[in-house]
This record gives sequence, structure tokens and C-alpha cells, in this order.
Amino acid sequence: MANWKINCMEDQYPGLWHTWFREQIVAVGWPPGDFGLRTQTDVRAWANTRRHLIEICPGDRVIVQLKHWRVGRIGTVLSKQIEDEDWSPGVPPHGDDEGEMGRRIQVRWDLTTGPLAPTYVVELPPEARPNMRTWRPAISPVSNDVFVAMVRAVNDESNWVSLVPGFASERALSEYISASPHLLEDGLVPYPSESAREMVFPDHTRLDVLLLDRERNIVIVECKQGAPTAQHVEQLRGYMRNAERLHTGLKVGKNIRGILVHGGARKLSAEVRRESKRVPQIELVQFSISVGFTASL
Repeated sequence: MANWKINCMEDQYPGLWHTWFREQIVAVGWPPGDFGLRTQTDVRAWANTRRHLIEICPGDRVIVQLKHWRVGRIGTVLSKQIEDEDWSPGVPPHGDDEGEMGRRIQVRWDLTTGPLAPTYVVELPPEARPNMRTWRPAISPVSNDVFVAMVRAVNDESNWVSLVPGFASERALSEYISASPHLLEDGLVPYPSESAREMVFPDHTRLDVLLLDRERNIVIVECKQGAPTAQHVEQLRGYMRNAERLHTGLKVGKNIRGILVHGGARKLSAEVRRESKRVPQIELVQFSISVGFTASL
């Protein structure tokens, strides 16, 4: 039994992962009109891909790769429809082309491992990430040790992230928090001075969101769309140092708090957690987005 990683081009073909999940398949492209499975080729990438396609056997395990070190479900191979005459594109043809993702492998998803819904996927922590030689190709074998580490990460709920697109920009996220600060923490309100909220510091930096908490302590919020880094934490700490002069002019509390709102997984790297605990400490908060649709009456 072998382990494989197969790339799902969800970023290029939105909804592709949902199709794979629903139909219990994985697939690769390389349409037969230009890339025959059994004919001579000088295209190295296709030569490697088809070799792996031929090597895959029923009973092998497959993990679905997504962008930004994320993976979908883990499945077991049941059968293959990879021959040229089997071509069945998961991405419909456009114009004169043959479509995409048409060499299919039927799988059975392991529904006891990882999130049940296809709207949630898994962001691999650094210790569970394969090397780039494994990660880059459309399809590649995965060593047993690496596969076990990936399965462990898939089972850890703190690594689960939503596949629903986030905010279009960090500015959009900061504007959302500015408009509804109580959603971040009960009692938070906008800083009363509009000029202070728009203030540019002497080093030409500008903070994202300036608030007061229920004790009237200054709260500086820094927004990041993806997973935070130690540099992001130190950036926010610099804003806190610059904001000390806000104590003059308004009656505010004695403390300045820093909250780093981030996307990605809830489980953070040891480096980020360690950096956040330095004085002054930085609070780390993950944001998530949930969108639903209901037919109008």
C-alpha cells in the first residue's frame, strides 16, 4: 500500500474540491488530445505524472492538496479511469479544448478523519508539511512518516480552516471590526477621537483599528488575513509603544492592549505563541466567516 498526494486546483477552478468530495474522486488534467497515456512524450512533467498514475493501485491512500499548505480529505483508492478513452472532464470544455481534470481515480473518503463538511479543510502546521519536491507536482508519492504526520494534523481540529473566501483585503477586515467592535469583544467601542484613529506614527506606520475596552483601556487591533508570524506580533507591539502618547488629552485607562486578529488555523506555531507572551503580551484571535443563502419569499 502506497501513499499519494494529488493537487486539487480549487483556486483556479472554484468548486472543484466540492465536486471531488461529492463524487468521491480525485483527478488530474493532461487531456488525451495532446498527452497520450501510452504514447511517447518529451514533456517531463507529464511523463512523471502519468508514471505515477499508472503506479497507483486500489487500496493506496490519497490525500488532497489545496493551496497555502492546506489539504482536504484522505481517501482510499477504489479504481482508476485514467486511459485516454476514459477522459471525463471535471472542468467542462471551453471552446475547442477538452476540458480539465478528466483522468479520474475513484476513492472512498475516510469520514472518521478530519472535518466532515467540504467547506472546511486542514491547514498543515510546519511539522506536518512535506518537502517542496513532494508538494509541487500535481501528483507525487508521500513517505509513510510524512503521511502519518499529515494524518495527525488532519485529526487536530485546531488545524481546521474554512474554505469560504475571507475578506478581500486586510483593510476590509479592519473596517468590519471598526464598525462592529463588540463582535470582537463585548464592551469594545471605537476610540472617541477620529483624528487619533487616523493617526500616522513618526515612523510612517498606521495602525488598523483603535478602540477602547470597558475599562477605557486603549486597544490596538492589527488585522492579518492569513496565519500570523512573529514579525506581525512585533509590528503590533511597536504600534503599542507609539500609542503611549494617546494617554495625554483623553481620560483613558492605564493600560494599552494589543489584539492580533488573524486568519488561517487556530493552532499557531510555537514561535508565534512564544513571541506573543513577551511583555507587553499580545492577544491572538482567529476570525472566521460564515455565509449562508436562503430563497426569498
